[in-house]
Order: sequence, then C-alpha cells, then structure tokens
Amino acid sequence: MEEKIQVSSEVSRRYAKALFAIVKESSLEQKITKEIKELLKVFGENKEFNKLFNSPVLSSKNQIKLIDNLFSYRDSKLKKIKVSKNIFFYFKVLASNGKLKILIDSLYNFNNMIKLMQQEINVNVISAIPINETVMENINSILKGKTKKKINLSTVVDRSIIGGIILQTGSNLIDASLRSKILKINNVIKGAN
Repeated sequence: MEEKIQVSSEVSRRYAKALFAIVKESSLEQKITKEIKELLKVFGENKEFNKLFNSPVLSSKNQIKLIDNLFSYRDSKLKKIKVSKNIFFYFKVLASNGKLKILIDSLYNFNNMIKLMQQEINVNVISAIPINETVMENINSILKGKTKKKINLSTVVDRSIIGGIILQTGSNLIDASLRSKILKINNVIKGAN
C-alpha cells in the first residue's frame, strides 16, 4: 500500500510541475494560485469530490464527462464550478489520462511549489491531542532552521494516531505517530510467524 502512495505522489508531482511551468509562462501566477486555493477549500469542505475523483469504476472517457459536468471556463446556464481556462484544461488532461485520483494531490503540490518559490511552506501538524503553543513554536523553529523558509503551521487533532505527531506538507509525510510504530511492530510479528 505504501509503495502505491509513493508512486501516485510522484505522478502527482510531475503533473503539478507541468501546471506550474504553464502558469509561470502565462504570467497568471497570482490569479491561478488564488483559484487553486479556492478549489482546494471547496474540495476540502465537500468530501464527495474526493470520492468521485477516486472512483475506480470511472474510465478516462467517463472522467472527461465528469469534468465537463462539474466545471466550466465559460459562463454557463447550468450550475457548474467556474474555473479558468488553464485549470479546466488541466483537469481535462488529468481525466483523459485516467488520473483524476491525483487531481487534489497535484493541486496541493502546485500550491507547495508556489509557496517554495515564495519562500513559504505549509505544514499540517497532526496529533492525538491538541498541541500547546510552546511545542508549536519549537516545531516551527526546527523546520525553519532546516528549510530556511517561512513555515505556516496548521494543526489537526486525530485521536486515531494514539500518540506522537505526523508532519505533512503536500504529499510529503513524516510519520512519528504511535499508531505507525504499532503497525510496524505488528508487521514484524506477522512476518516472524
């Protein structure tokens, strides 16, 4: 399972790099960056998008139809999400290649490329309990020292990780959770039998 995630993330990064190159050429960087942030907010608020994009039964032909039904770059009488022409055709390329499952991840990767270019990195800190301000400042200080960039931290409480923390930026993950350590021990025990 982990290997599949890494491959998907690499593919996602390649698509995000292609979008990044197109956006930089078109000099619409700010407009498209703002648009992508808004789309990620919409996708985050409505988990149905994730289910649709990850559906294993959608052929690339049906993925293209899905994009055509959900999005438009022109004014439409139908209720569709209006996006720029660049984003619309980026979605269509993903769909025609059967890669809608990486759409959201690729947008996060694009966002991180913009942040890196602007010397900022967004990091999600996932913990089993709320983290106090002192610990957050320490995490921020360590990451800032390692990357030499401005760090924007956001926290998420996920009791299922049991303890420890997970740091996530785009598709990169540092998992120091108790849950992952227990799973590793469990796998070692299963392998010994």
